[in-house]
Amino acid sequence: MTFNKTLLCGAMLALASGAAMADFSANVGLTSNYVFRGLTQTDNGPAIQGGFDYSHDSGLYLGVWGSNVTGYGPDNSMELDIYGGWGTSLAGFDIDLGYLRYQYPKTDNSDNNTDEFHIGASRDFGMLSAGYTLYYSPDFFGAGDGYYHDFAIDVPLPAEFSFGAHYGLTRVDDGDDYDDYSLSVSRSFGGFDLSVGYTNTVDLEGGNDDNWMFTVGKSF
Repeated sequence: MTFNKTLLCGAMLALASGAAMADFSANVGLTSNYVFRGLTQTDNGPAIQGGFDYSHDSGLYLGVWGSNVTGYGPDNSMELDIYGGWGTSLAGFDIDLGYLRYQYPKTDNSDNNTDEFHIGASRDFGMLSAGYTLYYSPDFFGAGDGYYHDFAIDVPLPAEFSFGAHYGLTRVDDGDDYDDYSLSVSRSFGGFDLSVGYTNTVDLEGGNDDNWMFTVGKSF
């Protein structure tokens, strides 16, 4: 998934049943380069992306998200993510527990289809929001136990702009360990979410460095 996928949230249809409510939303986006944890997933080319989300006021949520990709087999051109989890607030922090399945429908290597779990906490401090999420996969793309540490901040700027910064650490038993970071500026214009971002990798031989991307998204 893109680093900014979780930022796509929009107008939701509420269905009430007593005290319970359910929210449905959809999103669609176009990015000049699909970058995941510092690595391009589209050979530095554009991607069309979109998804559907369901959330309940109990904190439970489910979703599906897809994008075109390259490099996961000659006949495969799609990534399809299925995810779910539970979120709540505790002592001023927003807590998130979840599961995600990376699925590549026509891949020639079943190891690409990967399960991942996460636990995260974030807090709004007024001048900025900060969060940390730990991801764990028992078999990360066929490379054994995989951990990803995600540190992120978001700072509101004048004129309704927002600045985001992220640092991530990939640690895999039988794969390459490396770090990545990203910087972005975003704003909503006329119902569309626009962002410009830069990502880079650290200590990765043959890695994808200096990736720039422009993304426009719309939520429904």
